[in-house]
Amino acid sequence: MSDTRGSPAPPTTKPLRILYAEHEPDDIELTLRELEKSGIVVQAETAATREEFLRKLRGKPFDIVLADYRLPGWTGMDALAHIKDPRLDIPLILITGTLGEDKAVECFKLGISDYVLKGQLVKLPMAVQRAQEEKSLRHAEARAAEALRESEARYRGLVHNATYGIYWVTVPGELLYVNPALVRMLGYDSGEDLLTIKNSAVLYRDPSDRKKILVQYMTTGHAESTVEWKRKDGKIITVRVNGRRVQDALRHEECIEVIVEDVTERLALEKQLLQAQKFEAIGQLAGGIAHDFNNMIGAILGWADLGLEETPPDARLHRHFQKVRHQAERAAALTRQLLAFARRQILEPRNMDLNQSISETLSLLEKVIGSDIEIKTNLAPDLAVVSADPTQVEQILMNLCINARDAMPEGGTLVIETSNVGFDDEYCAAQPFARPGHYAMLAVTDTGTGMDAATLDRVFEPFFTTKEMGKGTGLGLATVYGIARQHGGFIHVYSELRIGTTFRVYMPVSVKPADAQDRPEDSRTIRGGTETILVAEDHEGLRELALETLKKLGYNVLLASDGEQAVREFNLHHERIDLLLLDVVLPKLSGPDAYTRICESKAGVPVVFATGYSADIALINQAHRDFPILQKPYSPRDLARKVRDTLDQPRLVPHN
Repeated sequence: MSDTRGSPAPPTTKPLRILYAEHEPDDIELTLRELEKSGIVVQAETAATREEFLRKLRGKPFDIVLADYRLPGWTGMDALAHIKDPRLDIPLILITGTLGEDKAVECFKLGISDYVLKGQLVKLPMAVQRAQEEKSLRHAEARAAEALRESEARYRGLVHNATYGIYWVTVPGELLYVNPALVRMLGYDSGEDLLTIKNSAVLYRDPSDRKKILVQYMTTGHAESTVEWKRKDGKIITVRVNGRRVQDALRHEECIEVIVEDVTERLALEKQLLQAQKFEAIGQLAGGIAHDFNNMIGAILGWADLGLEETPPDARLHRHFQKVRHQAERAAALTRQLLAFARRQILEPRNMDLNQSISETLSLLEKVIGSDIEIKTNLAPDLAVVSADPTQVEQILMNLCINARDAMPEGGTLVIETSNVGFDDEYCAAQPFARPGHYAMLAVTDTGTGMDAATLDRVFEPFFTTKEMGKGTGLGLATVYGIARQHGGFIHVYSELRIGTTFRVYMPVSVKPADAQDRPEDSRTIRGGTETILVAEDHEGLRELALETLKKLGYNVLLASDGEQAVREFNLHHERIDLLLLDVVLPKLSGPDAYTRICESKAGVPVVFATGYSADIALINQAHRDFPILQKPYSPRDLARKVRDTLDQPRLVPHN
């Protein structure tokens, strides 16, 4: 496929016959106007319904079909199904408001030529031109076989105008003929300029690659391979060569006829897609594991806290409980890192100034980094405000700086920078996870050992580390990656061996000013009560912990191990129940669904939802808003304070 990005479609004298499946007149007008602005002369027919589309499709020939992805009662993919007949050979371009990466890949697999977002109609003329070129190429390839039998002149004409690179070369390596597409691909001024090369081996980044391909030509008569070539300007490109051994009629000797396709961009996009799929799969696994661990760790922490409260500080058993709690806290920290990588961590964002967060963290950094490493800062004075969780931002900075410290065992320089940056559609098209817009950038640069390409490919994978055994968990950079992605940002890394590494984290800016400083931690005395609380929790350890904690504070407690049992218990005791404590994920019936059923018999019952998984928040938001969340793993003090605060609040009125 030829690359026409960046150049407008050339004016055409023959009208382009378009069938447009769309029901919104304004969208039709904007689309056709964009095509006419580019110089494309169009004859357009529109169809709002499937029946109208089929009638017009049968009535006359069309060069291309444009279709909205979503139409009343049908879709653009339905339109594709009707034009898949090879005899029609009509390309289809989707014009849609939104289309995610996964859906786009699926649509391409089903056979669309391209898609254009309605907010980016300026790209439509180029997409139309590409679709027409691809269609022309298909037709040209079909004609090529016939042209080869008819005459050498017609065959050479086809080769000359092909969008793929084509060349003939002798077995020793002398170039005999090159077509214009190959000249453009390699960045030469003309075919004559390219033919001055005495040996085609100089085109290869590794000349031994040509020797390997030549062996295939000589033994089988045919060869197909993907290799790296060097352009005239020194840039390396990846090409797919497909050739055969033929007889040169003029020289009466064997030569090789080769078709070349530049697949550099395609392979880069495929790599990005595979990387995204890999991280998504790992993230789902890590998130699921961490979700289950939260319950177990919460129970361990809770029972350890109760044990500490009930044993004298100087008792040997008290010290044992302290050690249990310390190990459980380490496990909880590991779980939080897994959730951060999986983008399932519950965030508490506020509008904040990254520069202020860096300044507040610097004193701690200097103690952690060591005196043999010089810390420099270059902070933009006009840095935009971002909406982020301050604790998570601090973790990003600490993890990147500790990673930089470990990369400089003999000392060096660590530079922390911030700046405002903006990205357009062209940049984001070639960068994974980047979205057009304005960002605040945090960069951490070290002068350490650097990383090779193989390490860079895996640098954000959880548990991947190049450090010695016992020197790290391999979750630091994975956590940074997950936090940035969960905040709607992304991260880039650049590294050179023996020179150093730079990590750049991009966070979307907020239109609101920075919030005031957080209030100090609540130090109020824990208060109990005599109210009745229904606790629904499927994890036995947490269920028993809640019972022990709340009964100790004077509350009456009813227990349920699944959502349906919670509904039954409420129906039996609805007059005396003052508060519900519901785990979000419960067997048989989720916490939010159980609450919906309970409200059918008694509206506005106070409730606290317990979860340690950000994905669970969506379950709450589907039907309910503004209800208290108790984040797992929680301590007995957290549980007691959340219950008392909720009971003391005015009665909530449920949203309809």
